[in-house]
Amino acid sequence: MDSQLRHLFKDTSLFTVPPPLKDDNILNERPIIQEIFNGALIVKEFLSSPGTSTASVDDEINYSMTMPRSSLLFEFVYDLDSNNPIEFCHSNVIDNLHKFQEFIGDSDVGSHSTYSIMVEIMNMRIPLTLNINNDIDNRKFKDLLVRLKDEFELIEDMYYM
Repeated sequence: MDSQLRHLFKDTSLFTVPPPLKDDNILNERPIIQEIFNGALIVKEFLSSPGTSTASVDDEINYSMTMPRSSLLFEFVYDLDSNNPIEFCHSNVIDNLHKFQEFIGDSDVGSHSTYSIMVEIMNMRIPLTLNINNDIDNRKFKDLLVRLKDEFELIEDMYYM
């Protein structure tokens, strides 16, 4: 049986990430950082129950198949309160620690905490900066990321036992 948890963060923004400068002489000014999205972030957490196995417990392949699986999907949407919210973009399905670390990371800029994310759109990887504009939601988001990372680390450690 599969279940889904939804975590909602209503006041979020996505910003462009300027390319790194190799030589300051090439450009007189640093490229402008643009806000490209202001809306809601929905983090969908899919939890799957372990399947039933008829093989012996010693079989490693079946052991890994009986472990619970967790996967995530990050969706950025406009008009959340309407009947048909408009999706701006979403992440790929994140189902392991490597994909999680590849998708999101901390990038503290100034006094406000932001997150660097990597979204894939039309087979292109696009780095963006995520800002949660509400302090309470930002704390909840940080706590969620810590819990999810810990769960992926635990599941990965269980595979290699």
